[in-house]
Amino acid sequence: MFAQTLEQNKGLLLNSDKQTVLSAADQIFGYDTYEQFYWADKNTLYKSGNKGDFEFQELMLGPIAQIDFQNPLTVLVFYRETNTVLFLDNRLNEKRRIDFNLIEEFPQVQWVYNAGSNRLWLMDQNSQSLWGYDTQSMRVVFQSLPLPDLIELKCRYNDCIAQTFEELIWISLYGTITKRQVLSDGKLMGYSQEHVVVTQEEGLFDLKSNQAWHFPEILPENQINGLQLTQDFLYIYVSNVIRRYALTQLKH
Repeated sequence: MFAQTLEQNKGLLLNSDKQTVLSAADQIFGYDTYEQFYWADKNTLYKSGNKGDFEFQELMLGPIAQIDFQNPLTVLVFYRETNTVLFLDNRLNEKRRIDFNLIEEFPQVQWVYNAGSNRLWLMDQNSQSLWGYDTQSMRVVFQSLPLPDLIELKCRYNDCIAQTFEELIWISLYGTITKRQVLSDGKLMGYSQEHVVVTQEEGLFDLKSNQAWHFPEILPENQINGLQLTQDFLYIYVSNVIRRYALTQLKH
């Protein structure tokens, strides 16, 4: 058993089913659907796994702020400092780029995600709104109501969750707000169909099951450097070790 239930008020105890030791990395991004691993060191993006090892570098655009590999055939690499997103193929060759400084609406992009069907999710700091942006017609498909004071944004193809200092906000594919949930303590780390995971002082907490998750292999004094939540696994990065937890063990 990789997960076992504790007393209800203590939550769930999870043990990893796989551990991987990393070499030097400034940023750890995680695994795609083909189990290819992405990380960055000295502003170079690396991808490794059973399909080969690849790397990409574009120093003129500044530091890598974010990547999105929901579609491993079109990896997004976002450079916030120069307001530019690059589209890479599965071998990390550049296919195209969009310089948001050159488009008519001139957004100051804070986050960018793949929305599928040649669309992007864009969070614009100027209007404080979330956009659906068509990358073929180069136009804004929709624009949400203002979402001021965002501290985090996570998106999948069909929806997003935005976090302010006071609440979580669920946003549909059409930019409409579908749900709000008060959250004044903690930071959104990831979400899936089954889980919405936030960090709190005590550790990780799943808002969907209303339970804390505890990890006996990770000492309290060890800071979690990163986290990735997929449909089946939770990956936690502490120091130079990645631990994988099978979330299927939580299903009854």
